[in-house]
Amino acid sequence: MNLPELLAPAGSEAALYAAVQSGADAVYVGGSRFSARASANNFDEQAMQKAVDYCHLRGVKLYVTQNTLIKQSELKSAVEYAKFLYEIGVDGLIVQDLGLASAVSKLLPDFPLHASTQMTVHNLAGVRKLEKLGFCRVVLARELSEQQIAYIAKHCKAELEIFVHGALCYCYSGQCLFSSVLGGRSGNRGRCAQPCRLPYTLHTPTGEKAKSGYLMSPKDLALLDDLRALSAMGVASLKIEGRLKKPAYVATVTEVYRNKLDSGARATKQDMQKLLDAFNRSGFTDACFRGARGAEMMSVDNPSNVSPEKFADDIEVRCAENANVRCVGVTMECVLKPSHPAELNVTDTDGHTVTVYGDTVQAAQSRPSTEEEIKMRLAKTGGTAFCATEVNVRLYGDVFMPVGALNALRRNALELLKTERCTIVRSTVDAVPSYAVQRAKRVDAMRFSVCAETLAQAKAALAYQPEILYVPASVAEALSGQTDCKIAIKLPEILTEENRARALERISTETVLVSGIGALEDIKKTLHTDFRIGVYNAHTAALLTELGVAQFTISPELNVDEIAALGDAVLEKASVIAYGRLPLMVMQNCLLRAYCGGCKKGQNGYTLRDRKNTDFPILCRPEACINVLLNSKPTYMADKLSDLKTAGVRHIRLDFTVESAEETTRVLENYIHAMQNGQTSCLFEQNTFTRGHFYRGVQ
Repeated sequence: MNLPELLAPAGSEAALYAAVQSGADAVYVGGSRFSARASANNFDEQAMQKAVDYCHLRGVKLYVTQNTLIKQSELKSAVEYAKFLYEIGVDGLIVQDLGLASAVSKLLPDFPLHASTQMTVHNLAGVRKLEKLGFCRVVLARELSEQQIAYIAKHCKAELEIFVHGALCYCYSGQCLFSSVLGGRSGNRGRCAQPCRLPYTLHTPTGEKAKSGYLMSPKDLALLDDLRALSAMGVASLKIEGRLKKPAYVATVTEVYRNKLDSGARATKQDMQKLLDAFNRSGFTDACFRGARGAEMMSVDNPSNVSPEKFADDIEVRCAENANVRCVGVTMECVLKPSHPAELNVTDTDGHTVTVYGDTVQAAQSRPSTEEEIKMRLAKTGGTAFCATEVNVRLYGDVFMPVGALNALRRNALELLKTERCTIVRSTVDAVPSYAVQRAKRVDAMRFSVCAETLAQAKAALAYQPEILYVPASVAEALSGQTDCKIAIKLPEILTEENRARALERISTETVLVSGIGALEDIKKTLHTDFRIGVYNAHTAALLTELGVAQFTISPELNVDEIAALGDAVLEKASVIAYGRLPLMVMQNCLLRAYCGGCKKGQNGYTLRDRKNTDFPILCRPEACINVLLNSKPTYMADKLSDLKTAGVRHIRLDFTVESAEETTRVLENYIHAMQNGQTSCLFEQNTFTRGHFYRGVQ
């Protein structure tokens, strides 16, 4: 069995040394820009070059995270940074933004692209679509079970990367707007404030308290006993989370996983204690991997680290720049012949060979240099990344070589071998295009569509003839034959292999609103993409158009100026969510099942209440067995439609989730009045609505 790569995190230079010296096959780091861990001690360009050389010298790969969504104004800079990473020899680029990936693959076609877990890839169709888009590796969602991972691995060509240790998000990565909407710190931009780690109270539809505590704070993941199972599946890379963790943590976790991966042995109590001592939130969990859910995977009483942060005595040694715990083995052959230059051939374990010549060898006049003395001098590789595993000396007669000459011969050979190991030959790169887009022009007319959750909302909306009505399959089935309005089925946000086939069978409309990249692979319908396939720039929009998407939804994190910067061509095919409670989180671990005694069979009306007595409604999606947490207030823009028109917005979408039929009607009348008359009075009282990100945006 070929062992998978052990991939360790490094949020600082010391953590990089710790990861490499503790046995990582590869390390992932963030640069000074476009990293989903903006608060880590990320690597500037000089430090990045140094990191590449440090890793390559020791036979370790280095991947760089450029895994944020990229605004139109940033696209050129982002591609220029990718070009820099390519030229210095970075082994792979981890990306979230489809537009950036498209631009990089065209400019740098041989730069390996890894799809970040922020892409929320959770089924085989998603992996296959990314394969066709040029990705060589896909980081799967952390929520997948052993059986789901095995199925995908068996049927795909791309390498799969799986998280095996570290922090878990309660929301599917890439689908969280909680921090973004509450405080303007977007997880899609690397600035998550982790509101999920705060205390909440779960209330039933009747207002009763069901459970209080840190209800959305999972324990950390630990799959130490599942490494061989993942290896047998053909998983390519086992990933440790932790770019915000201390170097000592990185060293400890990497060493423990290295030993178990190599030995194939089960974890001992001592192994688990080392991990617990390094960092834990009330223990560890493997619930997702086992296909389990519930309160057992949560750290309900304390969201923080409860470990003593106790580490082995040699940890500091492995975190130092001059650490030499891990060496590259070399064999040496020295040829010494009087009146000829001294010759030294050095070969490393990867097959690199160098030859250097030194001073002219002297015939011995009195005491000749012995073979053992010469071997001892050549084997002194201390202070380098190399260790001599074998030294052979060929002597032609009695010779004499000064100690300084032998030392110089060894130093020159190892320096040349270092250069050989660190040299990366890459193809010539063209200049980065400008990616300039002319700002959109103001429009006078606006169209609208409606997205409804319930049959009552849908019937209320039909009275106003929206351009298109998006509804779940159950609502579409109930409306069948009752209206001439164009109806499109809205698929659930998450479609794993188990529920995907049934969901696709229920598609009875020509147009489908989809949230996952897998839908672009095999759904042969007119596709509209929801905001979850994040359109932050015109390049993403262009790629979706190339893939056959008829209409896409602009990310709700863009402000009006950033929307206008997408240009007329994009906004001709785009919709903007101008009303509704934004979905803040998509959760696999059902809050109701975990804390209310089992499945509630799609019942809604439950809420999470925070420390400020703010209630966040919970939607239950029985067809996908997930929860969706909604914002406490609806985004409202009816009295500000003029600003959207100035930004070039042609098409707005009104989303209804927990509204009654009467509330739906009231909102629709208000928006239609604004579209027809150019203005309207504000429908809501102060502090009962939000403008979303239309005026503030995210950094």
